[in-house]
Amino acid sequence: MTHAMHRRSGAVLVFLIVFSLIAAACAGDGETEATSTTSTTAPTPQTTKPPVVETTTTTVAQEGEAPVEGAVMSVTYEIHPDAVWSDGVPVTADDFQFTFDAVMNPDNDILSRDGYDKVINTEVVDDKTFRMDFGEIYAPWQTLFATTSNPILPKHEMEGKDFNSYWDEQITVGSGPFIFKEWVKDQYITLERNPNYWRDTFVDGTPAGDIQTITIPFLEESQTQVQAMRGREIDMFYPQPQLDLVEQVAGIEGVTSEVGLGPVWEHFDFNHSDPLLSQKFIREAFAHAIDRGAIVEAIIQPMAPDAVPLNNSVWMNGTAYYEDHFSQYDYDPDAAVALLEDNGCVKGSDGIYECDGARLSFKWTTTAGNEARELQFEIAQQQLAQVGIEVTANFGPASEVFADEYLYGDYTVWQIFNFAWVGSPDPAGGNTLYYCEGDAPNGFGSNNDLRFCYEEVDALIKQTDGLVDPAARAATYNEADVLWLAEVPMIPLYQKPTFFAWYSDILGPKDNATQVGPMWNVETWTGRDTIVFAADQQPESMNTWTPDGNLFAAGLVAEAVLQGAYTITPDFVYVKNLVEDAYVTQYK
Repeated sequence: MTHAMHRRSGAVLVFLIVFSLIAAACAGDGETEATSTTSTTAPTPQTTKPPVVETTTTTVAQEGEAPVEGAVMSVTYEIHPDAVWSDGVPVTADDFQFTFDAVMNPDNDILSRDGYDKVINTEVVDDKTFRMDFGEIYAPWQTLFATTSNPILPKHEMEGKDFNSYWDEQITVGSGPFIFKEWVKDQYITLERNPNYWRDTFVDGTPAGDIQTITIPFLEESQTQVQAMRGREIDMFYPQPQLDLVEQVAGIEGVTSEVGLGPVWEHFDFNHSDPLLSQKFIREAFAHAIDRGAIVEAIIQPMAPDAVPLNNSVWMNGTAYYEDHFSQYDYDPDAAVALLEDNGCVKGSDGIYECDGARLSFKWTTTAGNEARELQFEIAQQQLAQVGIEVTANFGPASEVFADEYLYGDYTVWQIFNFAWVGSPDPAGGNTLYYCEGDAPNGFGSNNDLRFCYEEVDALIKQTDGLVDPAARAATYNEADVLWLAEVPMIPLYQKPTFFAWYSDILGPKDNATQVGPMWNVETWTGRDTIVFAADQQPESMNTWTPDGNLFAAGLVAEAVLQGAYTITPDFVYVKNLVEDAYVTQYK
């Protein structure tokens, strides 16, 4: 799960968040639809369903002699013979081995080792073949070394360097279609075409484009981005979708845009280190006091008329395995008041309840300058005040609130946090949200900013890694989600629309609502020599393996510079990227 900063997202969190804080996605069949408009006509709002896949694992061999004792499964990667780094050095199995060793080195600050820690042996078979042997079945194996959340690293460049800091400022050598040229802090990042790029056509067969330079300025406020677009100071942007923003962009001549529903989902998180919010009845009062339907109607339905509140933390609305696990917490202000009074809380003279002498007043964090989030805060603030709960705005720039010292902080840093997770084709990417222990700075799973532990849920989620059957795996995820959401560790809101806008003389852009983001096919873009792509946040570090904040911002840039074994299409399908083939062998 990637948390997304500007929305997302993702993730990621939007996120970026993969940042990668990656969220769970979907299963079934179908494809993302999107509305596209050009010129001065406002887009026709249209609800779209997220793309889905039935499963991402394929076993090509059921029998065989295990290569090492205890191995029950192997994954073999056959690296593309033409793949080279930007300095011309071939991408080899030694790079895969180096990346694995870096991930598992306890001295390295790694966002998540989930899945890699199931590997009991690795082997460099030859220059272009790498094998990992697992001590247990690991169904979501394609999530490993996938996308720029988990990219392959250049051994010849990084060996002997300080892994935790070497790429903070710059990706010095990459495998993607662009190279990292310059980062002027708080202003912009510049990418240039990789003269040694190894591929003439994209993974879908599209010929390479002709964009030579990409400048990425940091413009945090959406209105600033719109004004810059209107003044042709920027050529494209990927903002938080808001109705007035969509309408404004539609009025800019020569601009194409896409509006669609992807796997990014908005939510309110509770910090469970807080003495009040750690009590379930208070969280339940929040859930009954906030009219999520009214928020969706005001913010999302004008763009996506069929959008509804989300009642699952794993699967998206309308997908094959989606089940409603949260509608028991419907909008019911009387029930919220009853919960407080039945638990001995007393309303003060100012109309705000006190529980055991502590006033129900909380700081509400979200990203500053985001009109949609500011509006949903105002709606929630008014509704909570009606039942005697006070929330006060504690907004900040994405670069601050998604820094890990903030995101993973205790209740003295934040109490309620509104952001979004970014989806992935396999829900395993979001597993660490439910983990009681892990690699996050707060000691929990890498996505568990909540500081919430439910041991039975932790165990169920971990079981899913070994369930190859999609239906059984989905049922286990849903079993866990029923238990988890019943505790109201957070409040799911809605599946978030995505919005991508660019000048129509630039050919090739297409939204990708997964953690891969809009740069997923940047190598095919054509029509300009130079483009300016506005970002609403600045990375904290360019090493996307580390848990430094703003992973979505880092991933946006890294997607053009680095590659994983796999990437993800807008159809939610893993496709081979640095590898020519990869296959699984199970041993009996």
